[in-house]
Formats: sequence, structure tokens, C-alpha cells
Amino acid sequence: MARADGLPLAGGALHSRRERTSRVARQEEAPCAQPDLFDYVPPVRRTHLLPEEAPLLIVTTRAFSEKEREDGWLYSLLPEADALTMMAEGLILDARQPLMFCERSALLPLFAAFSEEPAETGMILLRVRKAHIAPWLEDDPDMSARLGASCYLLSRQIPIG
Repeated sequence: MARADGLPLAGGALHSRRERTSRVARQEEAPCAQPDLFDYVPPVRRTHLLPEEAPLLIVTTRAFSEKEREDGWLYSLLPEADALTMMAEGLILDARQPLMFCERSALLPLFAAFSEEPAETGMILLRVRKAHIAPWLEDDPDMSARLGASCYLLSRQIPIG
């Protein structure tokens, strides 16, 4: 301990407090300007996707097996007239009549379901890249459970993201 006169005790050293370093003052963040409500631009509602945005391809007759892995495509089985119209004019985005797309693993159960019903017109299997239509898709849990694989509805008019 140090004596009051500041001299060290015998055999000891003078201890004094270290000087405190001053703290760096925080920089005040500028308050964020509140966005003007009149500057809001609502997202654009779409009624269809052009053929250039989401090109549809006809799947030729080939054997599908249950062992095939995911391939990045979504498939839809449509009447011939509807399929050809969509290939020419694009995909329709309508929540009242959504198009159903499924992954490859759901095709065999889908073919089996359609083979039980009498076909009045020819059916065409179309495919489209999932990445092209993903923002407009919604999950279809009913068909997914029925077919045992992921199924989607093309019904959003405002894309996600």
C-alpha cells in the first residue's frame, strides 16, 4: 500500500491508478427517412406467361420408370387442343382454373389415373423447366398425396420474390 505522501513502503513499489482511456464516442446513425406512401408501386398482376418466358415442350413417348431421379422439369398432362394452344400463346395464370404440374416421379400414377377414365380427346404430356415458372407456383397437397410426389398449381398472378 502506498502512504498518503506518495512514497512507497519499504521493499514495495508505488501503486497508482492507471489513467482510463477515453471511450470512442458512438456515431449517431441518421434516422431512416420514412418512405413516402405515395411512392409505393404495387406488383404487376400477370394473366399469362409468354412462350419465350416459359417454353413448353412435348414429351415424346418414352418409358418412364419409378427409379428415375429429379430432373428439374415439371410435367402436365393436358387435352391436345389445350396443350397446343398453350404452346402457341403461353401459360395462363388463373386462380379459378389453375394448371396442375407434377414432378417426374408422379407421372406413372398420373398415367394410371387417366387410363381409368374414358378419354374423349387425345392427351399430350408437356414439360417446362421448374425454374421458369417457380415464382407462380403453389403447392398442391391433395394431388401430392394422391400421386405420391410433389405437385403444384400454376395459379399466382403476382410472383413470389
